[in-house]
Parts: sequence; structure tokens; C-alpha cells
Amino acid sequence: MMHVANRVLGVLGLFIISYVFLVGTAVASTAVMDCKNIGGQPTAAAPVSKQKIEEYFAKLAKARPHCAVAAMGGNPDPVAIFNMAVILQREGYHIYAIELFEKAAQAHVGPAHTKLGDYYNFGIGGTRIDLNRAVTSYGRAMALGDVSAKTTMAIMFGMGRGVGRNPERMMLLLQQTADEGYHLSQIKLAEMLLDPGFLPAEQAKKMSLPDPVKAATYLRMAADQGSVEADGKLVSLYEGKGSFSDPAIKLKLLEHAANNGDGKALNMLGYMHERGDGIEYDPLKAASLYIRALETGQLDVNNLRKSQNGYPTRWDRQTALEFQKILRDRGLYQGPLDAIVGFGTLNGARALASNR
Repeated sequence: MMHVANRVLGVLGLFIISYVFLVGTAVASTAVMDCKNIGGQPTAAAPVSKQKIEEYFAKLAKARPHCAVAAMGGNPDPVAIFNMAVILQREGYHIYAIELFEKAAQAHVGPAHTKLGDYYNFGIGGTRIDLNRAVTSYGRAMALGDVSAKTTMAIMFGMGRGVGRNPERMMLLLQQTADEGYHLSQIKLAEMLLDPGFLPAEQAKKMSLPDPVKAATYLRMAADQGSVEADGKLVSLYEGKGSFSDPAIKLKLLEHAANNGDGKALNMLGYMHERGDGIEYDPLKAASLYIRALETGQLDVNNLRKSQNGYPTRWDRQTALEFQKILRDRGLYQGPLDAIVGFGTLNGARALASNR
């Protein structure tokens, strides 16, 4: 371990080695705690957004000096070893990263096995692809409960990559990891639920697929975590784009999502009632749905209702009037009931959204 650190940490590494030698194990013990508290626990899961990626590596950069200390000596900490491996991988020192991932894996760090599997599965950094080693590594990670390894193996079972093709096993693993809260599994499972062409016809029929309602549920889970991809797919579903343009399916999907408190679904359903679009024209219900949508905190006033070419559409007069009445009853609007959704009405709506 010491020789790896010497080669890749440069001047910082040499300084740390000397420092630890001089002050002893007390500093090393503190470094372990600081490495874990600042850098976080090992994970091979993909961050849900670009912002989360930046935050993750910013934390590791801040934790780096502490992790470097904790990863050395006669009793190196497995978490620190893993964190240093991730840092080195990002910097392109793949030979040294693999060596550290292997050491962390020997200490039963599940995500370290997943990282090794990724190297041999995707040929990261020029590593020779070895699907047998990849599957073995993922299997060990799965045994330690790593959600990312399960998701990757699900895809490999679906493709028959490195293992015999097994769509049933793929769906089982995707279901498990989606229910465990992993956003990538939730998106992938939703894709399978929407387009089961990857599955044998008999299996799809047995599972009553396609199932846009269930797919929307998982897309909402991922979107709530900050997944832009899931949010885009969800909006397309709600708007009846693609394979699910049938108005009856669209309505069923929106009603299900709205009943579960989905702000965008409440908003879209309200607009359908405002326009009488494939559903009964009902101004009071439309206004009530807009209020509920704002109360979820999932959208602001600027995203209320629909827009065409970036400009808001004209309010239906009766719907606007009902909207003002609700805001007035809530004590959020003191202006005239004139069905003009202007500054005063929108301020009341903003207050409603901020008081959720």
C-alpha cells in the first residue's frame, strides 16, 4: 500500500507519510474519521445529476488529505482506500486505482468489487475486457448488497453479455433495485414496463405489459431524486407522446399520478378540465387541481397550466374566476373577482406555493 501512495500522491503523499511517521496512530485515527465524514461511505452508484456528480467529487477532493493518511500504514482503512481509488480513477491513474480497488475489495467493500467489474466489463482506461472477471466481480458485489452491481447484472442478463440471456432474472433484479431506490434501475424498469419488446411475448403477457401507470410510478420516484432523464420521460408520458397517445390511457395515467400527489399530473389534468380536452369541461375542478398542484411544491406559478411557443395560453374566464375565489377564500387574494389572472392573482398563487 505504501508504495502505491508514494507513486501517485507526489509531494502531498511524501509529506503525509513523514507526518504520520512522526505523530503516530492518533493522527491516523482522526484521519479515518475525517475521511469518512467528509468523503462519505463507498458507493459505486451513479449520482443522479450533474450537480450531484460535482458535489461528490468536491467532497472527495476535500477529504483527500485525510483519506491519504488513513489509507497508509500498517492498518489502512478500507473506506479510505476506496475513496483514494476513486480519486485516482478520476485523474486517470487506472493502474493504481485498480490496485487500490482490489485492496478495498479484499476488505469486503462491496462497491470496490463493482468498480473492478466495471473496469473489466467496459474496458475503462484501456483495461482488457474480461467478461468472466467482470461477472465474478459483480457477483461478489451483489453478495455484499451493492445496488449498482445488481443493476448492471440485470442489464447483462437482458443482453446475454457474459452470462446466459435471462429476461426473467433481469426483471427481478431491476424490480429489486428499483424498490431499493436506485434511480437508474427505476428508469430502466420503467422502460421495460413501457416497451416489453425485450421480453418473450409470454412473459410480457403474464406481467400485463405494457403498463404505463406502473412505469410512471417508477419514473416519478427517479424524478423526485433529481433525474432530468426520468422527468423528461414522465412529461412525455403525461402528454400522451409516443406509444401511449390513446386519450383513455393518458387520462388513466394522469388520474393515477394525480391521486398520488404528482404536481405535474395535477397541473395537466387541471388543464384538460379547463379546456374540456378529452374530459368534462369543469372550471371549478380545473381551478382546484391547479391549487393542489401548487401545494405539492413540485412546480411554481410560472409552470402552471400550459404554454405554447414559450408563452402562456389564455385562461378560460370561468376557470380564472374559480381560481381567484379559492385564493380569496384562503386569504391569499384581496383583489376583484374579475377573472383577470394578473399580478395580484399570481402573487396569491405564489404565496400558496411558498406556504406548503
